[in-house]
Amino acid sequence: MSGFDLHLHSAHSDGKLSVPEIALIIKEKKLEYCALADHNSVDGIQELINALKGSGIKVIPAAELTAKYNDNEVHVLAYDFKIDLVAEIIKERNEIVRSQKVKEMEVTINLSREAGLNVSTELSPNEKQPVSLTVALDVCANSANQNLFLNKYGKQFIPEDVYYEYQAPGKSCAVERSGVTVEWLIQKFKGIAQDLIIAHPFVSVSVVTRPLNEPEINDLLRIGLTGIEVYHNNTAAEQIDLLKRIAMDKLVHYTGGSDFHGKKTDTPIGQYGPASFVPSFYLANYKASLNS
Repeated sequence: MSGFDLHLHSAHSDGKLSVPEIALIIKEKKLEYCALADHNSVDGIQELINALKGSGIKVIPAAELTAKYNDNEVHVLAYDFKIDLVAEIIKERNEIVRSQKVKEMEVTINLSREAGLNVSTELSPNEKQPVSLTVALDVCANSANQNLFLNKYGKQFIPEDVYYEYQAPGKSCAVERSGVTVEWLIQKFKGIAQDLIIAHPFVSVSVVTRPLNEPEINDLLRIGLTGIEVYHNNTAAEQIDLLKRIAMDKLVHYTGGSDFHGKKTDTPIGQYGPASFVPSFYLANYKASLNS
């Protein structure tokens, strides 16, 4: 059975498996198309192309990019590009974010302390997570903070509680999130990537962000993203139906994938559920269906 998986992750970002290990699974699954979409990285794509050479399996260059959208954060899947050109864009993006995070961390720590919370003096930004989450995790790990939460709110806090009580827009520790905007990505990738797809719209990209709603999905398509990831392992059946309708009504492109990270509990490569195979996808230069 031929199949597709346009959303895979390797050890080049937050995946557990190496590219050769992923390539072996892809060959075993006899996929027709695949895409390694590591977070803010294209380092493994050529390695995957080389590993699958001669197999007949088509690798579509991809990357999953983090961007700001209003007061939220979203992931955008870029597809079908020259790897070296996108590597330069991602390098620029990462340098911007790294610089912003240092300043955001300093302000967030100061505001947290003013709010009566204890924050570690040696805390520094984590490249792979939002500053607010880094601080929230540190706050929750402090017993004095947990005693404060227990006395004030009647419960111990998890990072989500810290975010919504202290860090969310309008709260005492709210700070503008670091990152490039969706508009920045659209401008930078114009003429470079053939598609910019909204990744898993109904799945939060972290515990300090929220899922998108239908008006926001439509707005992101209006400002220049070219499609939606319809099939995803954490998207419910009724949500998939809604995303399919949006894609059909808006005449935009769509994709699907396992969002495989190499964990034992992950959805298998080529699927978006325990027994659900990605049935089709549609990009600017590629269109395929299991029934074709």
